[in-house]
Amino acid sequence: MYSFNYTAPNITSAKLMFALRDDPDYLYLDDVSVTNSSGIQLLSNGGFELDTLSGWTYCNPSNAPSSGAISLGNSHSGSYSYMDGSVGSSDYLSQTFAVVPNNIYSITFWLSSSSTSSTFALVTIGA
Repeated sequence: MYSFNYTAPNITSAKLMFALRDDPDYLYLDDVSVTNSSGIQLLSNGGFELDTLSGWTYCNPSNAPSSGAISLGNSHSGSYSYMDGSVGSSDYLSQTFAVVPNNIYSITFWLSSSSTSSTFALVTIGA
């Protein structure tokens, strides 16, 4: 599991974005969570248990082969995870959520690779 805190600047919504690339195998993403100081979950379908990308926005600007999809298995918890095998360039998965300026948010996620070779994952958050 990976985790970090995010303090919202003077904005009312933020976007959590994953840029993923794994030549030639797969990255698995699961249990993505953003909670406020009261412990309220701000993302939808963070465990991909709806068996769809509902709540998420997918982008593959370079038309990379082996792009992302929901996977049965290879999950951290539950039955499903997001599987990404983008080759040659990254593809992106993001979700926007409401924030209150100067509040602190806890962000956690599980990320695993089936590869012993080069992988790339960049996680960003911003307006």
